[in-house]
Amino acid sequence: MKKSVYIILVLVVALNAFNFDFKAPPAKEEIMEPSVLGDEVEPKKDRFKTPQKHKIEIESKPIVNEVEQDSDIYHESKNLYVMGDISYPKIALLVPSKVIKKYANSVADSILSYLLFKKGKFEFKVFDCVDENPKHIINQLNEISDEGFSLVIAPMTQRGARWIAKLQTNLLIYIPTVNKKEVPVQSDNILFGGIDYEEQIDKLLTFAGDKIAIFNDKSPLSQKIASFVKNAAFSDISYEVMIRSAKVNLKPYLKNNHKLENSSIFLNMPIVKTSLIASQLSVYDVNYANLLLTQIAYNPLIFTLTQSKDRKKMYIANSIGRNNFKLKDINLLFGTNIDFAWVNYSTLLGVDHFFSQYIYKAAPLLNYRMTNNQIAYHVDILKPTTSSFKKVNLSFR
Repeated sequence: MKKSVYIILVLVVALNAFNFDFKAPPAKEEIMEPSVLGDEVEPKKDRFKTPQKHKIEIESKPIVNEVEQDSDIYHESKNLYVMGDISYPKIALLVPSKVIKKYANSVADSILSYLLFKKGKFEFKVFDCVDENPKHIINQLNEISDEGFSLVIAPMTQRGARWIAKLQTNLLIYIPTVNKKEVPVQSDNILFGGIDYEEQIDKLLTFAGDKIAIFNDKSPLSQKIASFVKNAAFSDISYEVMIRSAKVNLKPYLKNNHKLENSSIFLNMPIVKTSLIASQLSVYDVNYANLLLTQIAYNPLIFTLTQSKDRKKMYIANSIGRNNFKLKDINLLFGTNIDFAWVNYSTLLGVDHFFSQYIYKAAPLLNYRMTNNQIAYHVDILKPTTSSFKKVNLSFR
C-alpha cells in the first residue's frame, strides 16, 4: 500500500514537472464549450486526399510507467488491442489545444489517474494538433499510428469530431466531448461519450408548466440547449433573453416582467450566471413555477452562490454516475472532482471501455453502457437542498 502511494506521488510530481502547458490563443478569444460546433465553414473535401508528412513540433514526451505488474490487477492477455509487439497498454491523447484550452490538461490528468489506479506498465503520450484543421488532425493521427499507439482519446468539438469520423483509420478513437447524435458520419472504430442534452431536456420538461421562459448566453452550447427546449416543448415559449455578461443589469429583464409569472424557466448557462439569475429572481419577487437546469449547471458552487430560497423550486439534470472511491481520490490529487466534472468523467468512461473491452476483456471498473458506439447515460433529476443534491423520484410524476 505504501509503495502504491509513493508511486502515485512520484508520478504526480513528475506530471507537474512535465510540460503540459499548451500555448493558448490571445485572451480576446472566447473559450468554446468542448461539445459544440459553432458556425464554422467546413474546408473543401479535396484537402483529405493526401495528408502532408510534415510533423508539428510539440513539447510532449511519453510518460512510461515501469512499475512491476501487480499480479492481482495486471495480467497479460492475448486480447490486448495493440500494434506491433507491444504487450502493455499504450494510450494516446489527441488534443486541439487552442480550441479546448483548459480541458487539455484536465483530460490528460484523468487518463493518468486511471492508468495509475490500474497499476502495471503503461505508456501515455500527448499529441497536440493545435486546432481542428483536418490536415493537422490527420498529421497527428499518422504520428500516433507510427509510434505504435492504437487507442486514442480525442476531446474535440463537433467540428473536429466530424472530420475524424470521415477518416479511414485503424485506430480506435474515443471522443469524450461529443454525442454521436451530433456527428452524421459514422465509423465503427469511432466511439462517443458526449452528454445527451436532448434526453436531459426531455426529463426536465416533465416538470414544466403551461409557460416556458428561456435564459441563454451567447455560447454555442447554450444556444443548442435552447433549440432542444423549443423543439421538444409542448408549451408556449413566453419569454427568451440572451444574457451576454455576468455583470449585466438584470432589473429590466426581471422586475415586473409578467411573462415570467408562473413560467418554468430554463437557465441554459454555466453556474455563475445561473446562480446570479436565480438569486435576482428572488430579489425582484418573481413568482415563477420552477427553475430547470442541465448538466452545465451541476456544480456544488450553487450552494455558495445562492441562498436556500433561491433553490427551493430548482431542478437539475445530471448524467454523472457513481464513481470508484479510489479512482476519485486519485483524480482529487490532480485537482479534479469527477463527481461534477462531466468531461473528466466521460474521459474515464472511455479509458475504462478500452481496458475492459480491448485490453483485459474484463468487467469494467465503472458502471456504464456503450450502445452503438455511444456511452448511454442515465439521466437523474436532482433537487438542491440545504447543502446537498437529492434525487427526485420520477415514477410519481
